[in-house]
Amino acid sequence: MDVQSLTLFIMSGIAPGTRSEWSADQCILTYRVSSGVIQLVQDSGGKFLSTTATAETAQTVSNSQCSVLASLSSASIAGNSVTVRLFVAFSAEFRGAKQLYLSADGKEGTYDTDPPTEVGTYNVTASVSSVFVSPSSGSGPEQTFTAIYSDATSQIQSVLLNLKNSGNNTVAANACKLRYDSGSTDIFLVNDAGTSYGSPITSGSPAALSNSQCTLFGIGTYATTFGNEVIAYFRVAFSPEFVGTKEITLGGVDQTGVSTFSNLSRGTFTVTASPLGAPPTFTLTSTPVTIAAAGASANSTITVFSNGGFNGSVALTCAVISAEESASQPTCQIAAPGTVWLGTAATATLVINTTAARASTSRSPVKKLCVFYSSITVAVLAFFRPRMRWKWQTLLPLLTFAIISGSAFGCGSMDNSVIENTGSGATNSGATAKDYIVAVTGTSGSITATTAVSVTVK
Repeated sequence: MDVQSLTLFIMSGIAPGTRSEWSADQCILTYRVSSGVIQLVQDSGGKFLSTTATAETAQTVSNSQCSVLASLSSASIAGNSVTVRLFVAFSAEFRGAKQLYLSADGKEGTYDTDPPTEVGTYNVTASVSSVFVSPSSGSGPEQTFTAIYSDATSQIQSVLLNLKNSGNNTVAANACKLRYDSGSTDIFLVNDAGTSYGSPITSGSPAALSNSQCTLFGIGTYATTFGNEVIAYFRVAFSPEFVGTKEITLGGVDQTGVSTFSNLSRGTFTVTASPLGAPPTFTLTSTPVTIAAAGASANSTITVFSNGGFNGSVALTCAVISAEESASQPTCQIAAPGTVWLGTAATATLVINTTAARASTSRSPVKKLCVFYSSITVAVLAFFRPRMRWKWQTLLPLLTFAIISGSAFGCGSMDNSVIENTGSGATNSGATAKDYIVAVTGTSGSITATTAVSVTVK
């Protein structure tokens, strides 16, 4: 078998090599057959990222267009055929119709497919997504993280949150990787090697799980489902050996046990050394909101509780969280004052406003929120054009290249602006009748807490 490497080009409206900078902002993967090393071209094109992943390990390699999960990627050889499977997840900016090209290189460059051969098409569409995490920046020796996942397909079984050393390409080794199973309410913590989860505990129990990086508490770790959203809270304390800046990533597993999205970066958190005794902090709770019709408003009561003797000011902010675009989302604001002074407990009012149907002449750019992924298996038979000085019989291997594109999702930055139809005289149908989530975050110095407010527009 003379095949040295296979390259898959997942292109957005441009053929490989047809113009300058053609490889920028694309998903171009190379698989080294002998070593199992997977390379990905950088965002600006022209060369591969310095980070690589090795097939059948816990590593990933990502650019802004796609990510490859090495744990679900592999290759096998049978005679003159090579079968390569790549688990690929796509970002929101890269969704839409794509063209697939394939090329291969032989040992010492003895032959190749130049130019790459077009072998098919693929459409990146929406399914499940990770929507939000708070805090997405901050610091401290312990934290309750709030993560929101959108599950329009009702297929998600487990939600994951991972804090790892920035640049650590082995996703779960020496990390604080947490898992919540929505069906059983079991919670898990990965072992130090990152190879498996330990025995679970039940959400809400007084027990805790620990590895060398962190401790996950049963009390304070739980999840709720509202509409198509899963809202998970993970209460974590970090070990002194884990201090430093950590990357926050989100993931999910569907009912078949396959990762629907994995290792999607959502921010950083700086772990600091714990002072003597439990540090003072605070928590937030909220009341749900029901709005009778578009155009009406309603309030939620936000209560801020002191823990461990916390005494000080807490600044409150809000953001409407939605995995889908609508004609006009609700907006939110914290009624003045937006800062509460806390002794034991204090309350504030969250105001939710909706827009009634009306004519609109405004033009609002809509920022895409979610990272979409989908699954497909494509079988490709690639034949190679030999160089003139080589025998045809030795230069016509048959390669079978199977591509598995994983389902995974995530979100970019969000705001609470109204989304309106564009164009002069366009009609705005008002706030869409559906369920929404509003995240209310309290901040005091490096201390952050978030509560998710359920909002139903009738």
